[in-house]
Parts: sequence; structure tokens; C-alpha cells
Amino acid sequence: MSQKNRQMISLSYSSLKLLNGEANHEWLNRQMGVPVPNYPFLKEGKENQRPIQLHLAGKKEHPFLKNINIRFPIVEEKDFDDRVRFGFVFNKICDKKLKDDYVITGFYDALEPNVRFGEIKLSSKPMSINEFQKSFQRKIYALSNEKFKEAILITGFRQIEKWEKDPPKVFSLPLTKKDREEAIEWILKGIRVLESGNFKGGLDKNGKCTGCFWNMSRYPELATCNFL
Repeated sequence: MSQKNRQMISLSYSSLKLLNGEANHEWLNRQMGVPVPNYPFLKEGKENQRPIQLHLAGKKEHPFLKNINIRFPIVEEKDFDDRVRFGFVFNKICDKKLKDDYVITGFYDALEPNVRFGEIKLSSKPMSINEFQKSFQRKIYALSNEKFKEAILITGFRQIEKWEKDPPKVFSLPLTKKDREEAIEWILKGIRVLESGNFKGGLDKNGKCTGCFWNMSRYPELATCNFL
């Protein structure tokens, strides 16, 4: 492909997760602007992340988070907060020939510039350190800045009322050359799917969705998948 026909394509961890997933027709849902269903757990997790961020920044300490002594000078305080935004040109660190130019973008939940980043995961089942070790989100964020030495995970239940007896936990992991190499391979895998144009994962022989994030079996009344 000639240089003049090359596109600059922006990909985030969440986009790559869709491309690399078994139900990769989810990528088409996102590209077509199909709204994500209004799942109650999404709102709860997002809203209850903010008290942790304010606690990490030392701006508003939370009584249920006294066990969390770590602090970050910068935290995400609003959606799409530019202070924690990152973006890097993938082609510059990848030795493979690609049809287009790719920028990998994202937002840290918490940041100590050029030292470490923090990730907050709230769920009905808190994330384990082993899951965080395997997380490609952690590895991509490591790739975003070669000066990062450490990743901090704060994980707990989505419901704040549970924190009093079972407060979120803090884990620390070093960021390694292997993490960054695996991130490059995973990004390449997603780009290859994108370049192939094959997004039939999760569809039956009639092109109907068999289940995806836009069509979760426990919330059938909220499903919005374009392939229902």
C-alpha cells in the first residue's frame, strides 16, 4: 500500500480485546455505534471507582480505605481526563510491516509520571494477583512508557457497603521486558484480525449473535447487539 493511502487508526485496550475475543463481531457493534446495554454493574463499578481515586490522590480520604496507604499525584477525576491520557505510535516499536499506522491509546486510573501507574478493578469477584499478572491491559500500559517500573492494582467489590468489612486490596507488580514483548504480540494479533476483515466470531451460520457483551444471557431484556 502506498504511503498516501495509509490510514492512522486509533486502538485502545478495549478495542483490541474485542478484536482478539471469541465473539469478535463485538468490534462491529462498537464501530457501528451500537450503545452498550445499560447494565447496572457498569454504572456501579464506574461510580464507586471515584472515591478510591480521590483517596489515592489524598484529596478525600475514605473511612473504609484506611488500609490503602499508597498515594498518586495524578488520578482520573473525570471521563476522558487528559491528565491521565496516553497514546503512542505502535509502528515505531513494531518491526512488522503493517497496512496502516496505528496509535495505541488509553487512560490510567492513577499515575505517577515515569514511575508507575495504578489500575482499579471493582467487581462481584475482586481480581487476583495472578489475573493481574496475565492482564494484557497491564502489559499494554507498561508498553506505553518504557520508564514505568511498577503497576499497582487496587481491587475489591463494586458495592461500597462491602468495603467496611472487606476493603479493597492493593497489589504491586514489576513491569518487565517480557510484559512489553507480550503486549506487542497481542496488539499485532488484534491488528491482523482487523486487517483480515473477518468478524464472524460469536455468530451462528445465519449470522446471528450467540452471545456477546451487547447480548448477555443474564440481561436478555437489555440486549442491543446488532446481530440479534
